[in-house]
Amino acid sequence: MRKDAVVPPKKFKGTILVFFLWSLFSALLHAEEHNTDVAVIVSSQIRPYVMALEGLRSSLQQPLKIYYLNLNPELIRHNLSQEHHDLLIAIGPEASVLAWSNLNPGDKKIALMVLDQQKLLEDPEPCGVDLRIPIKEQIKLIKERLGGRRKIGILYNPMENRGWVEQARRHGSDLGVSVIPLRVHNRHEITKVLSSAYQDIDTLLFIPDSTVISMALLSHLVKDALLHGIAVVGYNHFFMEIGAVLAFNIDYERVGILGAELARDVLSGSKCRLTPPPFHIEWSEKVWKTINDYSGSLKSRSSGDVP
Repeated sequence: MRKDAVVPPKKFKGTILVFFLWSLFSALLHAEEHNTDVAVIVSSQIRPYVMALEGLRSSLQQPLKIYYLNLNPELIRHNLSQEHHDLLIAIGPEASVLAWSNLNPGDKKIALMVLDQQKLLEDPEPCGVDLRIPIKEQIKLIKERLGGRRKIGILYNPMENRGWVEQARRHGSDLGVSVIPLRVHNRHEITKVLSSAYQDIDTLLFIPDSTVISMALLSHLVKDALLHGIAVVGYNHFFMEIGAVLAFNIDYERVGILGAELARDVLSGSKCRLTPPPFHIEWSEKVWKTINDYSGSLKSRSSGDVP
């Protein structure tokens, strides 16, 4: 060896070796991910599903076979039954029901953008992202934002949401909040039930319920509640447009990103799980001031300050 040759120190050699091995491992992992056969079934092209799909695509960087179920359901069902996939990702309830219908029992499955997956898919341990924000977290955030010992009314059909409201009552009790169930079996009962409840509640929390879902009906209920000084809390941005003080908005694109994380776990052999959805809070200071002004006016009248 020449005297002027530079000999790398042993520590430097070790660093190069570690870097080389890590690069090789990453390349193999990347190649394995891209060689997997992943199909995505989308119920339809409505905006929330498309946003979830875009989040999935942006985070799961590999070729995806995408089927839009509403375009030709029978052909898609036939094609899927003839193919094997390392993973089926369903976006929306119709797509999820199809994926869980034993097209190919060996296919691993993930469901996104589905409400109450255990009930809909008849699977006690489904894999995916739920569309229900945990009720305990909702009540906790309502208490933090609105303050005091709230009295929260929840309109619901017991055939659909009995268990959910029972959970709300238990968690409310733990948090020092009263949850008042407002049972309705059809839309014709809603106005009467709510009018009778105004004296017992100061907050009205809407939850996803097929009986209480009409946009025109919701607009009327929220405005009427506001006229009675009741703070309304909703589960998407639409409620803010019609007068709610607070809304829990699910981030659909992040649902897709979270779905991609679950997909990587499933493809690597890890056990999957049902995870709550990512969301953000929307707040209206203007509506909150209106409610407080109404409450202040009532106190003045009861004390005799206002004739």
